[in-house]
Parts: sequence; C-alpha cells; structure tokens
Amino acid sequence: MEIDLKLDSTYLIKDSEAPDFGDAHVQVAKFQPMSYVAGPGCRCVVWVAGCRRRCPGCFQSQFFDFAAGELTAVEALANRILEVEGIEGVTFSGGEPFEQSAALSRVCEIVKRESNLTTLAYTGYRAEALASDLPKHGAFLNSLDILIDGAYEQHLAGRYLWRGSSNQKVRMRDVGDEQADLELPLLEGDVLNANAPEVQVAVDDETLVLTGFPDDDVDDALRRSLLKRGVILGPQQRSSKRGPTR
Repeated sequence: MEIDLKLDSTYLIKDSEAPDFGDAHVQVAKFQPMSYVAGPGCRCVVWVAGCRRRCPGCFQSQFFDFAAGELTAVEALANRILEVEGIEGVTFSGGEPFEQSAALSRVCEIVKRESNLTTLAYTGYRAEALASDLPKHGAFLNSLDILIDGAYEQHLAGRYLWRGSSNQKVRMRDVGDEQADLELPLLEGDVLNANAPEVQVAVDDETLVLTGFPDDDVDDALRRSLLKRGVILGPQQRSSKRGPTR
C-alpha cells in the first residue's frame, strides 16, 4: 500500500512539526568517536535522530524516526565529545540537526569553551531558510565553523568531497573569527569538485560499516576484495551500513 507523504519540492513533509526536545537534551541516534570522511581532519560524528524529509536515496533513512537512539543530556554529550582524544572537530549529522537547534547550540558552546575543536553540521535545509528564522536557528548557526546545506538530490549524486550531491554547498567560517556571520562564505574550487570518493571502513560490533558516501561500486569492490581473502560478508543492508553524512 502506498502512502502519500505529501512532500514539497525539497522532500519536506508538509504540515508536520518536529518534537520539541528543548535545550537540555539531544536525541542521539549514533555516535562515532573518529571519522576521516565527515569533514576536514579526524572528527567525532554525532548523528541526531529525526528528519521530516524523505530524500530519495538517503544514506541514513534509519534515522528518520525522532525516537531513534537515546535522549542524552547536553552536558553528557559535550563531555563525551571532549573525552575523545586525537580529533580536530565534531560533525553533527542525522537525521536533521536543525530540528534540535537549541540543544546542539549549547553542546557547541560547551565544546568551544573547553577546547579548540571545530564544529560542522549537515542540513537538508538551505542556509537562507535557516537564517530567516534566527530566533530558532541563530545560536546554532553562529556556533558553527562549517555548514554543509541542501537536500540530497539523487539525480545530482556524485563523488564529491564531504557531500553526496553537487547541489549541496560547503560554507566555511575562518576559524577564530568571532564576528557573527550567518552568511558563511562558500568554499568552492577544485577541492570540492575533484573526484574525491572518501570512504571509511569500520567494524561496529559484528557489522562492517562503510561511512562517507560509498556507492554500489565501492561496496562491490570491497566484497570482492574480502572474498579473495576468505572473508564473506552477510546480506547488504544499505540503510544501516552507509554514510555518516547526507
């Protein structure tokens, strides 16, 4: 049976509201201490739960549910990030981080006060839409060093640095710039347009996890390589194995 989700042109469900998590807790779907494919350098990645979009081909559809994962106190999440050694920053993905703007802005405030870590967030919204609602999103926007915005567009998918599709934009603030600048400048040029299919392979319990933006060719090549070494992987579960980012 088909269900009409009543999506707008950006895959956002119409007439729907996200739960109000307040500013004291974050619904955390998944936490990865170290990643080399979710932004510059080695970064901790926090996937938050819940997204009102249904972008076709989304790498993390298992995080659409706002009840996924665990409700975590802001201070506890910030401390967990700060306890990870050897990282250069923290990346917030999901799900949709800007559905939990208030709490994540507080997480960033603590992290920046106690460390030199940079902050990055992915969002399916456009930066202009977020900046149009400053009472809700302004604090979180101003706490970010890097914003990667735009819905995942399957027909524009490609091997792009830190992104899944070419319509998504990378906006980077100069680290150390104290000026509140919601118009984060676009990072453009060869560094973003180069063929850069960064993929990280990790083992989570008994599951082999590919993070980054692994396409089917990468998955097939990995399986063939492991098979030559006598390692047989179980059935592919795309939604649970792919991508820390959009």
